[in-house]
Amino acid sequence: MTETVEDCRRKFADLVKLNGISSKYIERDTERRILEDGVVRCGLTLEEARGVMRCVADDYDLVFESETDRRIRQVLDKHAGKKGKISKKQFNQTASILRDFSNESISEEEARRHIKRIMTDNGWQPRRAGLIPTKRWYRKIET
Repeated sequence: MTETVEDCRRKFADLVKLNGISSKYIERDTERRILEDGVVRCGLTLEEARGVMRCVADDYDLVFESETDRRIRQVLDKHAGKKGKISKKQFNQTASILRDFSNESISEEEARRHIKRIMTDNGWQPRRAGLIPTKRWYRKIET
C-alpha cells in the first residue's frame, strides 16, 4: 500500500514533535538530522520538510538554533557598530535576549558561551570594561 503525501507529512510532523519532547530548543545538528529524515524516509522535498517543521515549531513552541543564531547576529551587528566592539552591558543584554528567543530552554551560561562563539565567528571584539578597563569579563567565558 502506497502512502499519500499527506500521510508522509503527518509522519514527519510526528517525528519533529518527538524531537521536541526532550527540549524545546532544537540544536543545528538535530535540525539537520530531522530534515534529512524528512527528505530520505518520508520522501518530502526539502522545502516541504522545512514547511512542516516550521508549522510544528509554531504549534508546539519549538525553537531552532539556526533561527536564534540569525536573530542574535542581527542584534550583535547592531551593537557592534562600525568599530565591531561589543560592551559587557550589550553582551549581557544579548544573552538575555537569546534566552528569551529560546523560551528559557538554555541556561544563562550556555547563552553566554553561544554569544561568544557567534562573536568569534563574525570577528566582533569585546569592549574593555571596569574600573581598570580590561577584557577579563569576556575571557572568563569558556567556549
